[in-house]
Amino acid sequence: MIVDRPSFHDVFKNLFGFPGYYGANMDAWIECMSELDDAEDRITEFKLDRGETLQIEVAGVESLAKRVPEVFEELILCTAFVNQNYLERTGKAVVCMVFL
Repeated sequence: MIVDRPSFHDVFKNLFGFPGYYGANMDAWIECMSELDDAEDRITEFKLDRGETLQIEVAGVESLAKRVPEVFEELILCTAFVNQNYLERTGKAVVCMVFL
């Protein structure tokens, strides 16, 4: 469960296999999430095929937004930044957040 910034980073590090040196900040999160389709880089254990879309379902979004509004806001803003990186590189937004 995400209850603060450290737990947010722990959840994503575990889900996507971010490297041991992951900085546990949003700049590091953006870097890792922006490289999910880079077969050569291997910055994460999770990999997307080129052109594939990642759908992340965030359950209990109302509770998350109330519990840690700053983390929720950063998640939205940084996901947009990640997609901008993909758009510039591949012409396609890749990360889709589904809020449940």
